[in-house]
Amino acid sequence: MSDLTLYVGNRVYSSWSIRGYLVMKYSGLNFNIIDIDLDQAGYGKRQIRDVLELSPTGCVPILQHKDLLIWDSLAIAEYINEIAPNANLYPKDAKARAFARALTCEMHSGFSSLRNNMAHNLKRRVKEQDWDEDTRFEIKRVEDIFTITRSDFGGKFLFGDTPGIVDAFYTPIASRLRTYNVTISDAAREYCETLLSHADWLEWEQSALEGWKPFNAGPWDTIYE
Repeated sequence: MSDLTLYVGNRVYSSWSIRGYLVMKYSGLNFNIIDIDLDQAGYGKRQIRDVLELSPTGCVPILQHKDLLIWDSLAIAEYINEIAPNANLYPKDAKARAFARALTCEMHSGFSSLRNNMAHNLKRRVKEQDWDEDTRFEIKRVEDIFTITRSDFGGKFLFGDTPGIVDAFYTPIASRLRTYNVTISDAAREYCETLLSHADWLEWEQSALEGWKPFNAGPWDTIYE
């Protein structure tokens, strides 16, 4: 058994859990994974008892390393980068590394319209909608990140031919763009397909769909044709 344990939420819906999971997988470290059922009292208020026992914020993912608990996805990523320095989770070049960190932080704190209007749901497929101005602006920003960064720094991924933290953080966005059939450039779509065809993502997706049950805390499974 590993002394690293990652606690995650519902695998169909929890985009932040996906980020933590992919960083762990990309690191090459052995880790345990424990699923916490979020479909219970306190959901939406960050007051789920099982989560609060581990995280003062009431949020997942949570990483436990021996007696250390880390309850934020970005902090988890930075910690794993420190203990797995040979995994190249950030670029080795200082300028590229700073750029990658900026993009990761932008994802961690931004894109509120896109998040609100494109709830993450691996079971869902929706015809493209007429997005509001703020959401269209954020879609364009994502498209620019995918195309310009990959062109300037990347290979298959944003900063080379192996995935890192920044790729892990943008994978749920690629999933959202697929779910909501958003029109993006061919170059941006190629990057999305690279993320969503990676073995670590496919492993998560398969486990999510096999273990799926309806989530009663909200109308997440309404399918729009």
